[in-house]
Amino acid sequence: MANQKREIVGIVGDVRRDMEGHHYAEKCSVFGISDKEFKVFEDNGLKMSPSKYKPDVDRFQVKASPWRVMRLLAAEFGYYIPAMPLQGRVESDAGERRTCIFTLQRNVADETN
Repeated sequence: MANQKREIVGIVGDVRRDMEGHHYAEKCSVFGISDKEFKVFEDNGLKMSPSKYKPDVDRFQVKASPWRVMRLLAAEFGYYIPAMPLQGRVESDAGERRTCIFTLQRNVADETN
């Protein structure tokens, strides 16, 4: 199992709280996705920037919550979260925000066998 190949995707989202119990995360940045993963986002109506997939682009901004992005990646490709997200408070005039960094991974079959 130690030699199991894995693919990794990073998701960074800011979460803000306007009132007690009202949390918002309308967009996130997604790192390391493939063209197939990009297409799943498009097929599910998510707006992306840049709007076309390019393999040399390492970050795409997605107009959706990080949770919606993670659910699509889990359902379609088998990604999971192996550890708790990194987080930190962001000081700004916009109010209380926290940046959460999720690292998702999935096991990949060894294609050399």
